[in-house]
Amino acid sequence: SVYFVQGICCASELPSVRKIVKPLNGVHSLQINVTTRRVYVEHDADVITAQTIAELIDDALDESIATQIALQDLESQSLHWNVLMSGVFWIVSMLSAVPGWSTLRYAGLVAMVFGLPPVIRKAWQTLRRWEFDANCMMVIAAFGAALLGEFDEAASVSFLFCISEWLEHRATHRAREALSTIVALRPEHANVIHPLTKQMLIVPADQVPVGALISVRTGDKIAADGVVVEGTSSVDESSLTGESIPVRKTINDVVSGGGINIGTTQLVVRTTSSVEDSAVSRLIRLVEEAQANRSPTEKMIDGFARAYTPVVVALATLMCTIPWLFGQEVGREWTLNGLIIIVVACPCALTISTPVTYAAGLAATAQRGIVVKGGASLEALGSVKKVVLDKTGTLTQGKFNVVHLENIGSIRSRKEMLQLLALMEAPSSHPLSATLVKAAKQEGVSVPTDMDAKEHTILKGEGVTANVNGKQVYVGNRKLFERLGMLSNVDQAFLGLTDAWSSSGGTVGFIGVEGEGIIGAFSMTDMIREDAADVVTALRASGHEVLMLTGDGEGAAKSVAEQINLPNSAVHYQLTPEDKLHFVASIKCPQPKHFQVLQRRPLVLFCGDGVNDAPALAVADIGVSMGEGAALAMEMSDVTLMDSSLSKLVYVMYMGRRVVRTIQENIALSLLCKLLVVTLTFAGYMTLLYAIASDVGVMLLVTLNGMKLL
Repeated sequence: SVYFVQGICCASELPSVRKIVKPLNGVHSLQINVTTRRVYVEHDADVITAQTIAELIDDALDESIATQIALQDLESQSLHWNVLMSGVFWIVSMLSAVPGWSTLRYAGLVAMVFGLPPVIRKAWQTLRRWEFDANCMMVIAAFGAALLGEFDEAASVSFLFCISEWLEHRATHRAREALSTIVALRPEHANVIHPLTKQMLIVPADQVPVGALISVRTGDKIAADGVVVEGTSSVDESSLTGESIPVRKTINDVVSGGGINIGTTQLVVRTTSSVEDSAVSRLIRLVEEAQANRSPTEKMIDGFARAYTPVVVALATLMCTIPWLFGQEVGREWTLNGLIIIVVACPCALTISTPVTYAAGLAATAQRGIVVKGGASLEALGSVKKVVLDKTGTLTQGKFNVVHLENIGSIRSRKEMLQLLALMEAPSSHPLSATLVKAAKQEGVSVPTDMDAKEHTILKGEGVTANVNGKQVYVGNRKLFERLGMLSNVDQAFLGLTDAWSSSGGTVGFIGVEGEGIIGAFSMTDMIREDAADVVTALRASGHEVLMLTGDGEGAAKSVAEQINLPNSAVHYQLTPEDKLHFVASIKCPQPKHFQVLQRRPLVLFCGDGVNDAPALAVADIGVSMGEGAALAMEMSDVTLMDSSLSKLVYVMYMGRRVVRTIQENIALSLLCKLLVVTLTFAGYMTLLYAIASDVGVMLLVTLNGMKLL
């Protein structure tokens, strides 16, 4: 269940929500996103209902669960009248410094009357739970100053704390807007063509069944993933892929939900998924969930705040009490200093800037068609030192052309060889398979009805095998046929020819029959992606070690490496999916015993198409899926590139480094400011006004520093 809680305005409120929800019977997990104010609860509905959880949060926080984000956005953009009035009387109270105008200091009490009630209410709700937060600190500081007769100082605390919350809302509004544009990609309705009457019916998008025909007119949003069955037009897929250039779609082309028909022709699309399972819905779901996934740095900062705040408050309490034993003047001076320390104890600048920075980074990448699974993954991207790239479908386009297709010997005719080849490759999902089947069909070959493949099995990293009419048939690479011992019976001159195919960059394979030996061989080439060489060059120039893995032979692997400016020492070939897994695992550095925010272990990133490299994606520190299999591997990967642009890998790694650097800047700035205020306080040069102003200023500064990522 997902809740939108208006009462979450600062990370200091998060422990309150966790304390309420986590102990509940039936609750399995809890995630909170302070930027979007959403609470994600995984629970057993039979034990505790979503409504019960909502009511408990309502009662504890004295807030309502909002259903419309627009309402909160409106509130965040306009100052409440009480804050404005508090500001007016605060300014009046400051005029008491003018000789002869000292009575104006009482205007500070009026400023407190206007500014403090909302803060007092929040502080009371916190104290009811036996907790202590920023609201409590500010109430103590304001009333403490008032009791000492420093009404202008009390007014400063009241007004500037209220204005700081408004500035925080304004500063984070851009991140919320960026996220809302992604959520708005989900279509609301669809024009469904009735299968019998052919009439057009407008139905809610979530009710469109798989296999339905939908009409996508000019300007319409495609409701779900599907295939074009009628019409030719241009589709804007920038919301999904980040590419601004429209894509021409015609009959039999695949379209994704969320795309917009910007051409002049109507498209008729047959849906292949429900709206809930479409690529755009999964994109939205992952982006929303990513906002709630806390990174190690966030957890570290929260832990620091939980320890830091009570220690500083305890110190301030001692400063406000013990010095009174040494006289009224000493007590008054140290009490004012203690109130300043209480203001300094508020960790809002530190705790709010970190999630805002992550939200900005995640929104910026999502707008470019890149899904990053949370702040932890984004942060990890900034520590990547080794980049491992799969060849097929990643560095290459995964679109093969058959260069050579020859039959060997006289036992089987070319037609029979092609029939077996088409039969064996048809069930496989590998990009090579579809190309081989197409090549057989282009020669007019079709599989006879009496030819049947039983026990069709994929031999990982080698090929496929099946029993065809009582004989075991194999199609695969040299490694497979070396293991079977069939290559020894092939004419050496022909083997030399296949070696030449491999040396020229071709992917070489064979087809063999048990008891007959090898009856055919083929060579295929794959096109290098246009941006592959530039990406490899950019990664190496930025200090990353780039490695290439492939199941192909040495010749094809080194041919690709030469074209993308990669040295042969960085190429590893003839690897099965398990070999890739073991290789990636072997180059990873061990986990440190303790989390470090300034010094991190070098991480390994693996980028593949998600088709047959799932084990390597899973074992890498960061798994990146792209290309044809990206949509399928979206839930499994840490990062998903929604299209086939390899250059986005460079961008997302750059964004990861910027996020890490920005967070380090914010931590340093926040701690430095607090240290400076404490030093000046004990030196006698600090007032409550300067303390609260510096706290507000730093909070705004670090928040804006995080927002610059957008």
